[in-house]
Amino acid sequence: MKTKITIIVMFFFLVALGSEAGWAVNQKRTTRKRKTPRTIKLTQMVKKVHLDFRSKARAGVKTALTQQKSFLLKQADVREVKQLKGANLLVTFKSGEKLVMFLGKDRLGAGADGGGDNAQVTSSQKQVKKVQQARFKKIRAFKKIVLLHCAPDSRKALIFDCLEDDYNVVNPKAWQQVRSDLMALGYVVTTRLNNTANLANAAVIDDGKYGVVMMRGHGGDLDGDFGFLVRPWYDEWPPANSGYTGTIRASAYNHAAGETQFGYIITGQFSSTYWTNQPFPKTMFFLESCHGADPGALPGMPTWTVNHGASVWLGWDESVSFNCGDNGTVLFFDKLKNGNNVGQALAAVHATGCLPPTLVAHPAGKNGCRLSVWRSDGNESSVPNAQDFKLLKLIAGSYLSARISFYARPGFSSFYFYVDTGGTAAAEVLVRCYPDKYEVNKQTQPGLYNNKVFTGTPSKSGGSYRITVPWNTAFGSAKTIRVWLYNMSVKDRIPNSGYVLVKK
Repeated sequence: MKTKITIIVMFFFLVALGSEAGWAVNQKRTTRKRKTPRTIKLTQMVKKVHLDFRSKARAGVKTALTQQKSFLLKQADVREVKQLKGANLLVTFKSGEKLVMFLGKDRLGAGADGGGDNAQVTSSQKQVKKVQQARFKKIRAFKKIVLLHCAPDSRKALIFDCLEDDYNVVNPKAWQQVRSDLMALGYVVTTRLNNTANLANAAVIDDGKYGVVMMRGHGGDLDGDFGFLVRPWYDEWPPANSGYTGTIRASAYNHAAGETQFGYIITGQFSSTYWTNQPFPKTMFFLESCHGADPGALPGMPTWTVNHGASVWLGWDESVSFNCGDNGTVLFFDKLKNGNNVGQALAAVHATGCLPPTLVAHPAGKNGCRLSVWRSDGNESSVPNAQDFKLLKLIAGSYLSARISFYARPGFSSFYFYVDTGGTAAAEVLVRCYPDKYEVNKQTQPGLYNNKVFTGTPSKSGGSYRITVPWNTAFGSAKTIRVWLYNMSVKDRIPNSGYVLVKK
């Protein structure tokens, strides 16, 4: 009897389990097939516009764009179609929804297929180039008079590459070369690639307290604002609500998928909503995208970000190809790694001939900005925290600026700041650092530093001790120096071996 009851119970249990499993499968299928006729229609319409534009643009971008605008305006759902810079379109639907269409597929946000960079340079473009070159000459002349000095206050860096799996021109990839350059300067680099370069991670960029933020992806001038397309991609028309304020639907060609797909762009409203928890620590923003520093886009996200603590916002002022974008980005950061300032790095990119577009800095007058050189040292149990070196930050220019951080408020009698100017194993300059002053001494004979050339008062705050040394007075004509610090009383050194290379 008990056996029969057990069999009956098991039978009904299995039936129930099967029903439950079947319900779950049906739910999954229902979710997969939850496509409204409108979703299907809009998806097809957008993909048709992208495909038709690319196929017709070779014969003339202006004509192809006019045809696509005419087609869109005939659609029942469409209220208005506005042409943005770079052959992008802003479509407003009768429902009030908006869509930014990044047309073309060889550009970081816009432009037609085919042809090399500057394949057809018009007379007006040549005139623009002449004006730009004249402006660069003025900048170089101005730099001889005064060094505009600014550098990030944080050694943390972020690489936010939405197109790492898409189209890449250089090898290693641009983000990999930028990461290598930043690490060589002592930066700690966080990467957000592809689907991790998403809305959620974009919303907390300020929380990371990054000194450098490099963003690579599709961008556009929204006529008073800058829009940047983040991940993930959607195969079809995405939901109206992205879950975040200040976003707009967008469409672009995805090389990895080989088709047009959808996503959301972040705007100035997004940055002013979410980048408010922490002020940026003099962050250097670099946008490898179309229109990243277009004059028409500056009033939005770029200006808000600078006003919230960023030192400089860098980007191209027009539509930029993957070719000029990737190569320009790599060259720019390579120049920064080798001690050049922003103005010198910009000039190197301009010299490659990818003009227009022009890589520019916002706001104007930031060409003297450069990256700091950082070195860290572990917390050593044998050394009192008040004398234990933690972090060294160096910035070179007309002055050598050094910030020495300790694991506690500084409490030393003295330590030595050695500088090798001749590429030898020994130092030619010794900076004696005391609690209330520092003295710069040149070598008079090996091991003796009796020629005092400068005396200064350090700036102290919390665990930091800062000094500024006039370069020419202390180091003469040297363009490269090697630095190390040593506290003789506790035998602490930073770096523990070798030196920190600094280029003027």
